Amino acid sequence: MSGNQTLQINRRNFLGTLAKGVLLATFVQLGFPFRAAANAPKEVLLTYDATARTLTVQITHPSSSPGFHYIEKVEIKKGGKAISTSEYKSQPDQATFSYVYPIEAAPGDVLEVKASCSILGSKTEKLTVTAS
Repeated sequence: MSGNQTLQINRRNFLGTLAKGVLLATFVQLGFPFRAAANAPKEVLLTYDATARTLTVQITHPSSSPGFHYIEKVEIKKGGKAISTSEYKSQPDQATFSYVYPIEAAPGDVLEVKASCSILGSKTEKLTVTAS
């Protein structure tokens, strides 16, 4: 094989590798707009009703597509121990909504709630139960 033929083969290999790299970079970049549009919950507000023994979790998580980009999971801990995990396939509103959970808690108990986005991010809030 002459030096000229080797140069042509190396050039073809280089161009083929370059083309594959450009295609890979393009596919990777196409995935980033979804992440850029994703956001963690903006706000998680907790309210405990001792009479009804329920915890209301109000979540603000703006999403123009609540069936694709939504709050996927709400985890509740009491005193650091997991007591409830709820998973969802969409969110009921495009911005602010509430979920109500039956929770047994006494004054002084610390409830911790973590709301997780289906794409990216989460927010955790704590509430110390007070006497009514």
